[in-house]
Amino acid sequence: MTVIGVTGNIGSGKTTFSRLLEQEKGCLRLDADCLGRLVALPDGEAYDELWQTFGEEYFLADGSLDRPKMAELVFNNPTELAKLNGIMHPAVLRQIKKEIAAAKAENPQQIVVVEAALLIEADYLGILDELWLVWADDDVRLTRVMSRDGATAEQAQARMRNQMPQAEKTKYASRVVHNNSDINDLRSELDAVWQQFVGC
Repeated sequence: MTVIGVTGNIGSGKTTFSRLLEQEKGCLRLDADCLGRLVALPDGEAYDELWQTFGEEYFLADGSLDRPKMAELVFNNPTELAKLNGIMHPAVLRQIKKEIAAAKAENPQQIVVVEAALLIEADYLGILDELWLVWADDDVRLTRVMSRDGATAEQAQARMRNQMPQAEKTKYASRVVHNNSDINDLRSELDAVWQQFVGC
């Protein structure tokens, strides 16, 4: 079994690329964001610690995590963000490991793609065989984030600044996928990288 990590900064197109790997190359895609929502549910393994750490005010009437309120708390507060990450990253990593083990038991030849914006920052590198970085120029990412999220340039730039620079991430990457254009060019990039990968 091979585990490929796919990461990229906001607006890079890492989710689109990961979905292409799933749909066109037959990979099993594990989305860390989705798994993060799973572990934060009332029956999830991070739930009790989140409740004890942040208190009732950060949960909705149905018991679920109030994500917008939590995001507001941690956005410009490194101490609170560190608390949240200290709970969520290990819980998500344990969930990813469970999913990988289950996939391996079912099909030892399965190629698994773990998609996460914070693969490096959350220290998930130890479970990966390769790390692929989806790269897009800053001006391209800015336009995408503004269009996708209805954000102002200032809001989008603030979110971009909060992430590890792409140039720093390349130091960890096995392969870099460039995504400055459209879906057709991204497919061409995928085919080229895939040929390199299977030829190893």
